[in-house]
Amino acid sequence: MRRGVGAAAVAAAVLLAGCSSSSDGPPSAAESKAPDVAWNPCDGLTAAGVSRIAGEPVTMQTGTVDQPRCTFVPKRTGGPAYDVSYLFFDGGLDTALDSMGAAGSQLRPVTVPGADAARIAVRERRTGILVTGFVQTQGVVQSVNAVHLKPYDRDAFVTSTTDLLAALARSAPTE
Repeated sequence: MRRGVGAAAVAAAVLLAGCSSSSDGPPSAAESKAPDVAWNPCDGLTAAGVSRIAGEPVTMQTGTVDQPRCTFVPKRTGGPAYDVSYLFFDGGLDTALDSMGAAGSQLRPVTVPGADAARIAVRERRTGILVTGFVQTQGVVQSVNAVHLKPYDRDAFVTSTTDLLAALARSAPTE
């Protein structure tokens, strides 16, 4: 993977891997900062909903209480996969990205309804496409790392990742 977009995706995956899970619905962002409150971006998503967004069937994996995750894997080999993470960060999306070392030239702004800010990076490889997206709503920055092997429709996959960012913005905790 080339250092540019690849480094941003890896940094995002590592630094935004603060997921935890709960069935109580999304709490406020202030409450979620408490160590005993669990929240997961998957709380507002379903496999059926993400399958509609992706245009292909996916299965949701939320992990365990000790090792939470928010991942959607393809039901068919080579289909789209999405991994979601988050970070509570009041400094804004650009500051969060700067702290991760994500170069502005790698990310382009995208419009995401309900978001304070959103950015996306697209990298096509010989075997598939990688898309990393970030969405900020109030004090929460969520990320999506997405991959789809060939054959794929570039525009449709970028749109599906952006639509997933919008779903995340709608279900983000509020202050």
